[in-house]
Amino acid sequence: MAAFPHNFLWGAATAAYQVEGGHDADDKGPSIWDIYSHLPGTTFEGTTGDIAVDHYHRFREDVALMAEMGLQSYRFSISWPRLLPAGRGKVNEAGAQFYSDLIDELLAHNIEPMITLYHWDLPQALQDEGGWEVRTTAEAFAEYSRLCYARFGSRVKLWATFNETIVFIGHGYINGLHPPAVRDPARAIQACHHVFIAHALAVKAFREMAVAGEIGFVNVLQPHTPLTDSEADIKATELADAIHTHWLYDPVLKGTYPADLLAQTQALWGYLALLQATTRCSVTTAATLSV
Repeated sequence: MAAFPHNFLWGAATAAYQVEGGHDADDKGPSIWDIYSHLPGTTFEGTTGDIAVDHYHRFREDVALMAEMGLQSYRFSISWPRLLPAGRGKVNEAGAQFYSDLIDELLAHNIEPMITLYHWDLPQALQDEGGWEVRTTAEAFAEYSRLCYARFGSRVKLWATFNETIVFIGHGYINGLHPPAVRDPARAIQACHHVFIAHALAVKAFREMAVAGEIGFVNVLQPHTPLTDSEADIKATELADAIHTHWLYDPVLKGTYPADLLAQTQALWGYLALLQATTRCSVTTAATLSV
């Protein structure tokens, strides 16, 4: 019987907006989800994350429950607007203290903390400037990531930049079910491109600051299998793989977009010259971040 490796971490994960509550506590700034969930008809039965499970006020109880369950790790996301209410600039020290206390509590219970820098709750202040459709948001993310490394990097060894880009881009910019509720594939591509740049900038900062740990990203892997051996089904499978996998992984791992899909998107939305296949936004190469 196969066994998990000895260093495999059994754990659980949450997102800040899903569990923290305290949506306006201690000078926290609003996120796009704080605003969006209060709009009529946007969530099931008008549910919001204003209180959620009140993790912000009850994290010590929650960590005790994690320890009782035998969790070895806990991946949580930092609420960007709790730390930087305007998305950049002045730090909310109460927010920073909350995450510092949470990390200490986890370590005291021998639970490995894992930080996700972004789990969909963009500061509303940055959305008002254009959100992920503008390069300045990627630059603000780099500033935010440096702050997190400086405050928590000595105690946290495992990091992720983004959680499930395909979800917050797909629902945020294609079907419009999540904020900012846009339905425009061209704008989705633009926003996704800046997320890749933000990832690269954050990893670059991680390395420059010599954080003693590992960093990556969390995504949804969607393998596809053709229904039949027909040429049409094989091509459909290749297209699905290009959209759901290669478009999201290749820029990060290779520094390029999948050529065939890039050609199709440029044929449909020709103004997207910024997405030329020569674009280098990979953190694995030296010639990066030139877009």
